[in-house]
Amino acid sequence: MQIEKRNAAQQILQDQLVDDPGAFDPQRGSSANQQLEDALAALYRLSVRRQSADSAVLGDIRAAVATTWEVDPENYPSDRAWYDQAGYQYEIDDALGYSADDYTAEEIMDLFKRYPGEIFPFDVSGSSSTFTDGAVFTLSDTIIGNGSAEPYETGDVVVTTTGTSVKFTVISDQYFDGPGSTIEFSVVEVDGEWVLRKTATAVGANQAAALGAEWAAEQTWNVQADNLRDIINKHGGR
Repeated sequence: MQIEKRNAAQQILQDQLVDDPGAFDPQRGSSANQQLEDALAALYRLSVRRQSADSAVLGDIRAAVATTWEVDPENYPSDRAWYDQAGYQYEIDDALGYSADDYTAEEIMDLFKRYPGEIFPFDVSGSSSTFTDGAVFTLSDTIIGNGSAEPYETGDVVVTTTGTSVKFTVISDQYFDGPGSTIEFSVVEVDGEWVLRKTATAVGANQAAALGAEWAAEQTWNVQADNLRDIINKHGGR
């Protein structure tokens, strides 16, 4: 319907110009011009709605893939621009100050799963209040900066878990890491002490974000580890 309106408006303009070159006059051509502008504006609104719907469907497909099959990150469906094709990896450990004499790895990870909003140093909201298999969470304000990182600082991830780990798989196209990128949070023992390990593999990442990814991650995850220690002290029951 909108395409028909656009074509009709364009035809009106063409007919006016053929019959009377004076139709270039703003007043005489204003009606046809307005019709064309209205049709183009409606087309733009329609395209935005269609793009949003397509993104939602792709997100659902990626979530199903992440929770059902083992798929290489490079094979996730994506529509990233040429400047969003970087990749990086890192592994960061933060000591929690507890050993197996204090808690099991499963007990610490249970607290991690139960209190995501208090542990993560950025906004975390999802279809579940806790980290459970298949839950989709929106991560917001994830990039250190002044807001100029739009739209890259907000994205959706799907969650998969084990007794001692939580893994995020990115399912959003508009995020600093592309669809299929993963980060796993796990409780492991190092030199007799529990550490919170972050293992990240990013594909289709924004090039600017990828350049400082590990440095920014260290700042972010250091705060996260401090928050987890507070949660253990508060809710650990020891």
